[in-house]
Amino acid sequence: MRKRLIGFVTLAAALAVAAVAVSSYRQQETADTTPRESDRSGSQEDTSAYAKPLPASGATAAQTLERDNKIPRGSYKAVGPKAYEIVRGNEFRPPGDALAHVKQLMLRSESGDATATYEIYRTVEQCQTFISDRADNLADSAASVGSGKWFLERSERILKECESLALDQDIYHADWLSKAAAMGSQEAMRAYSLSPEKAIGSLDDAIRDPAKLEAWKETATGYLRELEAQGNVNVISDMAMAYTYGGIVPADPVAALAYTRVLNRLDPRFATTNDIATREKNLSSQQKENARLSSNEIFKNCCIPR
Repeated sequence: MRKRLIGFVTLAAALAVAAVAVSSYRQQETADTTPRESDRSGSQEDTSAYAKPLPASGATAAQTLERDNKIPRGSYKAVGPKAYEIVRGNEFRPPGDALAHVKQLMLRSESGDATATYEIYRTVEQCQTFISDRADNLADSAASVGSGKWFLERSERILKECESLALDQDIYHADWLSKAAAMGSQEAMRAYSLSPEKAIGSLDDAIRDPAKLEAWKETATGYLRELEAQGNVNVISDMAMAYTYGGIVPADPVAALAYTRVLNRLDPRFATTNDIATREKNLSSQQKENARLSSNEIFKNCCIPR
């Protein structure tokens, strides 16, 4: 995650993009090696303890997003009258031949189904992961948390299921993530924004083509702002992290505090009072007040129906 971009992209911008790429890699590594985990960092797999009946506005939003194939069915979890999470488990396809699974999804994708297109991406990406050297790193991570046997069995199964898909080069190397995001899959839009390496390649690729990096940042930021305005809590959490550490946006401790306050206001599960206190460290009284005012505007935009 060290940087040295030249031309039109500054060194600091490059460092930020590398940080996002590494962070995304680590988040995906955790998901791949842990047998029980939700897609959203910090979410619980069993949501029954806090799930509430959907408010009328939430039910309408869920029905619309599901009808338009922008989210998987049953993944919408209301967090108030407008805000919501997208929550589902890591097992996203049934056991069996991966190529056969992708081909049946392609019929839906070709008809405009964004969720089906994202499922193709996830299937291909899973096969690419387990066929690559990265699988060794995942195995080590799984072993370190006592899941080595589970991972080995899963890895052997997935490798066998991916054999035919890996031989279909047109499908295997297509950019399904960008396509799914452009079609409006909310999960793909978020994944695209968290995964610059998927869109622009390696750090060296970014150095050679800074215009492509800038295009990715513009598109990705647009996706995040769109999802934030719709009330997607997963993305609001992403923005809090981005402003804390830098990445797709420059690090900004006041903005980080503002988004953390929004998360706490939505549900203390998302951000605790201790998280707020941590963000407030080293900020002046005026900065804290600016963050409070900003959080009110963010909350009004993301989480209050109009």
